[in-house]
Amino acid sequence: MGQAELTLGDASLITVTFLFTDIEGSTSLWERESEAMRTALQRHNALLFAAIEAHRGCVFKTVGDAFCVTFDDAADALGAACQIQTSLGAEKWPTRAPLRVRAALHTGPAYLCEGDYFGTTVNRCARLLAVTRGGQTLLSSATEALLRTTLPAGTSLRDTGMLRLRDLPHPVHVFQLMHPGLSSGLLELGDTSGGNKLEAEPVARFRPIDLYEVPTLPAVVLQALRVMQDAGSNARAVERVIVNDLALSAKLLRVANSAFFGFSRRVSTIADAVRVLGFTNVQGMIISVAAFDVFRTERLSLVDFWKHSIATATAARFLAPRLPCLPDEAFMAGLLHDIGKLIFAVQAEPAYQRVLELRRGSAMSSLDAERTLFEFTHAEVGEMVAERWDLPARYVAAIAHHHDPLDAGSERTFCALIGLADQAAYAAQAVDYTPTAGDSELSALLDTLGLGPQQWDDCLHHLQEARPAIEAFVGAIQ
Repeated sequence: MGQAELTLGDASLITVTFLFTDIEGSTSLWERESEAMRTALQRHNALLFAAIEAHRGCVFKTVGDAFCVTFDDAADALGAACQIQTSLGAEKWPTRAPLRVRAALHTGPAYLCEGDYFGTTVNRCARLLAVTRGGQTLLSSATEALLRTTLPAGTSLRDTGMLRLRDLPHPVHVFQLMHPGLSSGLLELGDTSGGNKLEAEPVARFRPIDLYEVPTLPAVVLQALRVMQDAGSNARAVERVIVNDLALSAKLLRVANSAFFGFSRRVSTIADAVRVLGFTNVQGMIISVAAFDVFRTERLSLVDFWKHSIATATAARFLAPRLPCLPDEAFMAGLLHDIGKLIFAVQAEPAYQRVLELRRGSAMSSLDAERTLFEFTHAEVGEMVAERWDLPARYVAAIAHHHDPLDAGSERTFCALIGLADQAAYAAQAVDYTPTAGDSELSALLDTLGLGPQQWDDCLHHLQEARPAIEAFVGAIQ
């Protein structure tokens, strides 16, 4: 096949961690000190190749002094970046000022074709490098999530917040590698013109939202979730964790015995609930019960929020077999899809009350109302919190992209399912509801999923019949 005939259809889609580097200010250095730069670049290249080889990286492209490298293991990528920065920092350079290298890491799927990589993951890594300063190493939350327990000795990761990077539709949650010898002057990010650091400052001068003080789930809940995500665990192992929290145990049993699940016999133990409902359903129940207790507000009633979340979960479970998707996974994603709204409600009660008023008083969608008042949308907030809670990647994608499933990559079908279920829940619960972007948005979701008007009508009918059971679920978690 000739070069002109190659397309991305001929490429392999693989998931790797990218490390991009370049020398800060290299153009002016070449102009001022060309002879010294010739020697310095040779040493720079030798140090980078040594670090990359020591950590099993693969250089797939160099452009001038820029290196583009892939790693199968994110820990190797960070180890290479750390070695690069420390070895370059200790070097005596022939130039008047030492060479300072910028490094950025991002993990995700990309197309490999003819030895080069293409796709949104590559673009995001390049955009992240553009706001990095010489001597800094920045990494995305996708990479950070893989590294929390495997950091090189003496290093740590500093949460630098959310960044809007040029040409990217959604903010990126960014971390900085902290290592011995890092200058205190390198704690600020580089030029973010064309994008900007999100300081969580409400556009309409409402009270700032401090997203970094979001309450975490109780330790017993996090431990139970880890146990249930372990393929070797069983119902008894889950029970041994949850039974230590009497209040959580009582609520879980109350939910399991509610009319929502409609069992003919009483579920009397946590292990019994796990066996009857399955790990995924119990995970959703645990998060819902814990979140209801952790996230409470004085001014806002969250009952309607939970009714909508449970209705969305019910619709997602009903639609899932028609796609096909696993009903239990669809149910859990439906429960969690609007978690960002819950964070807004708790962290910025007065301002979020205004969001609700804006939506009620006009045809404005919740996303438009949030953009009017804040720099974040609930989907962006929810994505960040879900990552911090270590939720599985599929649920993080559904939280982030239920309003824009076409941006969800390999999870676009699953995210479209949750988006359709979200609209069905609104339509079934409100007499005067219309889709936020008009019928075109609903039609686009149905087309993406290969569903038609009959399946939509069937889902609405199912939700109408499920209303008493949804009310029972909400009552049980209060």
